Amino acid sequence: MFGKRTCQWLGAIFGSALLAAPIAGSDEPQDAHADGDGGARHQCPGAAQSAPTLVKFWVPSYGIQWGFMSEAPERSGPRPQSPEDYRARVFHVRDCPVDSVGDHFVGLDQLISLMGHEGLKFYRSDTESLVAGPEGIIAADDVVVIKINYQWPQRGGTNTDVLRGLIRRVLDHPDGFTGEVAICENGQFAQMSNFNRSSNNAQDIGLSPRAIVDAFQAQGFDVSISDWTQIRTTEVSEFDQGDDTDGYVLYEYDATINSRVSYPKYQTAYGTRISLKYGIWNSSAQTYDRSKLKFINVPVLKSHHAVYGATSCVKNYMGVVTTSLATNAHNAVAYGLMGRMLTELQLADLNILDCIWINADPFDGPWTDYDVATRRDELVASLDPVAADIWSVTNILIPGFLSEGHTPPWPTPSADPDLPEGAFRNYLDNSMDEILSAGYAVTNDLDRIDLFSVSADGDMDGDGYADEVDNCPYNANPDQSDCDDDGVGDLCAILEGQSNDLNGNGVPDECECLADINGSGAVEFLDLLAVLGRWGPCESCAEDIDADGLVGFADLVAVLMSWGPCP
Repeated sequence: MFGKRTCQWLGAIFGSALLAAPIAGSDEPQDAHADGDGGARHQCPGAAQSAPTLVKFWVPSYGIQWGFMSEAPERSGPRPQSPEDYRARVFHVRDCPVDSVGDHFVGLDQLISLMGHEGLKFYRSDTESLVAGPEGIIAADDVVVIKINYQWPQRGGTNTDVLRGLIRRVLDHPDGFTGEVAICENGQFAQMSNFNRSSNNAQDIGLSPRAIVDAFQAQGFDVSISDWTQIRTTEVSEFDQGDDTDGYVLYEYDATINSRVSYPKYQTAYGTRISLKYGIWNSSAQTYDRSKLKFINVPVLKSHHAVYGATSCVKNYMGVVTTSLATNAHNAVAYGLMGRMLTELQLADLNILDCIWINADPFDGPWTDYDVATRRDELVASLDPVAADIWSVTNILIPGFLSEGHTPPWPTPSADPDLPEGAFRNYLDNSMDEILSAGYAVTNDLDRIDLFSVSADGDMDGDGYADEVDNCPYNANPDQSDCDDDGVGDLCAILEGQSNDLNGNGVPDECECLADINGSGAVEFLDLLAVLGRWGPCESCAEDIDADGLVGFADLVAVLMSWGPCP
């Protein structure tokens, strides 16, 4: 039996591909004993009462490590269900160009535009546009926490071209960005190297998160990095309890998830005090503001042959919790800890899943060497992390396995999205149960996911006009009609609400002067009398301006709103 301090140290480590075949050796932690299969298996008191199995294994670049086996039992009783009318939305961009344009990652720009076209605006602003509106995500003065994966080098971490492009878009807020951007990660046992490794996941592998931050700071923006790895062994209380120390707030042990929930509270390089649960702390007013904290989850899609089959949006919260302080966090992923974390902190304001390079080897991962990675050039976004995960593993990771010559059945631990008892589905479904039980709507049912997908190869709508010259790039309009020559195609002007089309003929009303019933070149008293004179049912008559088969109030309003000379 390990002592508490030893368990806190061991709990910081998680598994790898050799969990099924632990290595024998003499460098065991204090109080360890070997079991009959040549590996070391141990039990920690207190935090993990179900005695998870601890094994010794080898991780490339890190050598011998220790980690907990994942052996979560199936949950009993009826599982919570999503509301019957719930449908998740997943946004997908394929064929992302290899090279960035300045700080911009073209595929990400297309993703934000696609989201906006479908009503999910990236920017919160009173000035409406394709990507901005009053119900948008990011306000000009928000503190934006971007959670990346930087635990693993090479292709194992979040693509830094995508990261740079995301920060650029935040800073390009149409109202002028006055807030702060904070990149964050807890690498647990990994050496973070000040977020400045030489082997990054980017077109230029030297592009590290630190280099990105330094460049934006040089432009005068408040962009910083917070290394939660450095505070993972420090237990603290919240700011409103008088504790100003950076560290992790811990809950009591919960047998349902076989763990203790933990989350960071800390100060950024600019002195902003952040509680990931309660928001921005105002030390003068002694209050939190959760509305000003925005959390963007940016994981990388890959095989996780070590323990959990596949890793994407939900699993990325392993870099939010601490595996230290006797939390049993990594083993508890299988029990639904990640879902509990999402509900305690509120679901991410946006999940952007990096699928530019993926680990498409079902016998490998989560580490991903350059020569193992498979280029997919895809990005996925959703407000629903479960839907994003099930869709991406089904439609990107598994096809990636097949493209690399692997064939089912997939090895254990399995990434198979159609295998409920497999490692991936087990932790995803248990996390989904936690999220649903807290009152959030999510789904793992592909039939309840609405997919919006475009290509970023230069002609997203396939109408023959390159995106840079297309006056309606997200909707095919091969005639490129633009009756008022404002640069916005008539089709887009109508679909995006900039113009009305009362008679539904595809021509904006301001270009037709439909209310000029007598053709005099102006909407005037005689047109008003004409509408009143034909009041009631009327098929295919000029007075039926909105072409609904009835001359009525809407037609009268159309006359009054168009009063005066026709344009």
